[in-house]
Amino acid sequence: MIYHMVQDNLSLKQDPEWALFLPAVSSFYIAGLGKQRKGEPYFDQARIPAGFKGDVEKLNFLNSKEGLYYYKWGLYSAGHANLDTTVNDNNESIIREREQGTFMLGDSGGFQILKGQWPADWKDPNCPRAMIKRKAVLKWMDTYMDYGMCLDIPSQSLTTFGMKDKNGNSLHGISTIEEAIKATHINNEYFINNRSGKCKFLNVLQGRNHTQSDSWYDEMKKYCDPNIYPDTHFNGWAFGGQNKIDIHLMLRRLVGIIHDGLLCEGKHDLIHCLGRCLDHSTFSSPHTNHHFEYDYDPATHLRTYISLSDYL
Repeated sequence: MIYHMVQDNLSLKQDPEWALFLPAVSSFYIAGLGKQRKGEPYFDQARIPAGFKGDVEKLNFLNSKEGLYYYKWGLYSAGHANLDTTVNDNNESIIREREQGTFMLGDSGGFQILKGQWPADWKDPNCPRAMIKRKAVLKWMDTYMDYGMCLDIPSQSLTTFGMKDKNGNSLHGISTIEEAIKATHINNEYFINNRSGKCKFLNVLQGRNHTQSDSWYDEMKKYCDPNIYPDTHFNGWAFGGQNKIDIHLMLRRLVGIIHDGLLCEGKHDLIHCLGRCLDHSTFSSPHTNHHFEYDYDPATHLRTYISLSDYL
């Protein structure tokens, strides 16, 4: 027996007073759907539930008309994506051709840097490998994302400095918090000076303890300042490092941002908590005199659990 499938519109269930959850979309999840929707026989028809009528587009949660469930928000990482915007890629069509009205936040790939997957001397402004990746990430963000993280160098990179290439060189060149700050300045300056304006950017805050986090904020806050960058300032904040796991530091940082005039309506309207499910804490903003969006992601691949027996 085949049952009629009714869409579950999860977007309508989102209370505007809640922090917004952004599922981290995995490349392998969208690749199969992308190939199938472009006519490639990727899935064995025998494995597709009868109720789907051969159309796996029902698993595209960004499709408001055909999706079995619809959730219009998500996060996709440049570290997983094909960054070449000059070629069509069926694997990426779920993201690249998503419908108007959906929202996608782009992660910049700092995790790939700390893991040595984007080898370069990131603290050297003249490193050609770093510049190639820097340009590609910005172009990809400006082309496909609504908001994006700046290309920060995670403070956790200090713990992976010992990863070497075949010549004995560090895969990212970052051994101190000062070098991480320097490298992030290089990337931020490039983004500030070369962004097209199509994508809005978040200023990522790092640091492995309170002292490092304070130094990082003092160094990076200028990139959100409209007085310094009237037309190209960053448009919000992303809490990484200790900022995302220490509620005392998180709230202290938020108060500092407001005090510095860097959470202004129409200029900075989004705060993102990197790779963190808020299982024990969240906050609202009843006294900031304007609305801003607070969201978070689990930093894990999107997993879809569907009871197929209902549709067989």
